[in-house]
Amino acid sequence: MRASRLASRRHRAFVGRFASLRKVSLGFALLEALVAMAIASIALATLYRSVGQGSKTVGDVEARVEATLLARSVLAGATFAEELAQSASGQAGAWHWVVHTAPEQVRLSEEGGRPVAPPVLAARVTVEVSRAGAGSPLVSWTTWKPWRSAP
Repeated sequence: MRASRLASRRHRAFVGRFASLRKVSLGFALLEALVAMAIASIALATLYRSVGQGSKTVGDVEARVEATLLARSVLAGATFAEELAQSASGQAGAWHWVVHTAPEQVRLSEEGGRPVAPPVLAARVTVEVSRAGAGSPLVSWTTWKPWRSAP
C-alpha cells in the first residue's frame, strides 16, 4: 500500500508540473500571437503606403501627359508666330495655357559656318500649361516659329 501511495504522489507531482508548464506555454503562445499580429500590421501599413504612393505617381504622370498634349496642340495650331501672339492665353477643360513669344533674328548657315541667307525673323515661343486656378505651370514647352512679317 505504501508503494501505491508513493506512486500516486509521484503521479500527482508529475501532473502538477505538467499543468504549470502547460499554463506557461499558453502564455508564450499568446505572446507569440501578439508579436505575429504586430509584424503583420507593420507589413500591411507599409504595403498600404506603397500602393497609395504608386497611385499618386500614376495620377501625376497622367496630368503631365495631358498638359504636354495640350501644349503641343496649341503650338501645332499656328504656323506663324503672329497667330500665337494674338491668342496669348486660353483654357481647355481643367487646363489653362499661356503663350510667350520673343522675336529674334536667326542666322542660317551651312555646316562650315558660311551664312546661307540674310537673318530670318523668328520667334521663340513658349507655352506654359497649368491647372485652372493653380499658379505654377505643370509643363513648359518651347519651340521656334517664323514671323510672317516683322514684329
